[in-house]
Amino acid sequence: MTKRNLVLFLLMLVTFCLFTTADANEGEATYKARCKVCHGEDGVPKSFAKGSPAFNDKAWKEATTVEAIEKVVAEGRRKMPAFQNKLTPEEIKAVSAYLKTL
Repeated sequence: MTKRNLVLFLLMLVTFCLFTTADANEGEATYKARCKVCHGEDGVPKSFAKGSPAFNDKAWKEATTVEAIEKVVAEGRRKMPAFQNKLTPEEIKAVSAYLKTL
């Protein structure tokens, strides 16, 4: 690998890390503003959100893809309202990815 290629690679890596951190921060902020009222600070649903998964459950995290979460956030399901007209696509992606970190 040439020195130039190494510099480009490192620059891309740093950029990726910065965007990943920004997405995580945006996802957390969106969760706290829009989701925690029903799903709890730690991802454990409140009693009135019965039937909702516990987002901090290891089995749920392993069985659920970010894309599946995005679909539910956007379209809603059962008691959960759709957020496709309330959040941007970027916010939906960020909050969906954030759920996997709880």
